[in-house]
Amino acid sequence: MSFETSRLKALCLVSHEAEAELGDVNAKELVMMLADIEAQGNGQELLDFMGDFAQVKDCDRLEVSFGRGCCALFAAVGKLFQRDAEGNVTWSTVRRLKLLSVEKCNGHGL
Repeated sequence: MSFETSRLKALCLVSHEAEAELGDVNAKELVMMLADIEAQGNGQELLDFMGDFAQVKDCDRLEVSFGRGCCALFAAVGKLFQRDAEGNVTWSTVRRLKLLSVEKCNGHGL
């Protein structure tokens, strides 16, 4: 997993950064959600595992809900994933994701 910005990387990797910005519960849920994502073998496994908590946005992004009203937006990255005839990502071929944002689920930034 990679990160769009150094702020997002710190939010995910430094516990007091996440707690200060998200609160204790959401910070813990963020860590668990990221661990669950990293445990999956590909993007389709992630979608299957997360169920209603994950959905495809546009054709190459995933939104994953976590905690109390938070969402993380990820993009498929790398050169090895494939697209179907309509240009949509074939999620079973995605092995790498980039975290683009962490927001309140209503789309307003934290």
